[in-house]
Amino acid sequence: MAGIFDTHTHFNDKRYKELGIETDEMIKEANMHGVTHFCCVGFDVHSSKQATKYAIKYENVYAAVGIHPTEADKTTEDELNEIEIAAHAENVVAIGEIGLDYYYTDEFKEKQKEIFKRQIQIALDNDLLVMMHLRDVDGSDQAYYDALEILDELEVKRAVVHCYTKGYELAKKFTDKGYYISIPGVVTFNNAIDLQEAVQKLSINHLVVETDAPYLAPVPNRGKLNTSKEIVHTIDKIAKLKNLNKDDVIDSTTRNAQIMFGILNK
Repeated sequence: MAGIFDTHTHFNDKRYKELGIETDEMIKEANMHGVTHFCCVGFDVHSSKQATKYAIKYENVYAAVGIHPTEADKTTEDELNEIEIAAHAENVVAIGEIGLDYYYTDEFKEKQKEIFKRQIQIALDNDLLVMMHLRDVDGSDQAYYDALEILDELEVKRAVVHCYTKGYELAKKFTDKGYYISIPGVVTFNNAIDLQEAVQKLSINHLVVETDAPYLAPVPNRGKLNTSKEIVHTIDKIAKLKNLNKDDVIDSTTRNAQIMFGILNK
């Protein structure tokens, strides 16, 4: 049986350091709960460089490098060049998290699209996965439709929607193109009805799992600091929703992650 692959976590988040929580400790605890593989994800140049260091230091830790869409209005050419350089580091498997975020403001939509496209091109040039952060105001899916248009325009073949929280019909627009949907701990929340329906209806072949730690801890620890070991609750929920054996969910989502990241035989 495969171990669980946490496809999106942030060992590089400053909260852990502020609380004196060591990466070694988090990885060991996660291993004890059956989590064997991790992707540490960047959100700016500094955190991306940190992610590459973790991916070199720790076994079965990979890195994603990229600039978060909420940083797009401040992103410089030098920073994009830094991401291009980081993309060549050992065990980098994705450019992310990149994308479109209209939740706080739509003032920088065009700039976000520009920076998103620029970073997608880095992914294409280096044969890396496009790891997308997509978020919109409640009641709107425009960020997702704008992303789909950009993915089509640039002929992207490998992509994942990180921390998906929407419904089935929208998810299917991505899976129909061969992209993956990453399920966070939100699926355990009582009010996540649309997401739970999406998990029920989507093929397990299109799903991967993540914590987005230190954010979005699943029930029963909702509201607390999240770490990779908590992903077991997400696995349990998916198994119940899809009426599958828990081990089968782990095997499938981990294999999907390895295919998605291009590391199946590594």
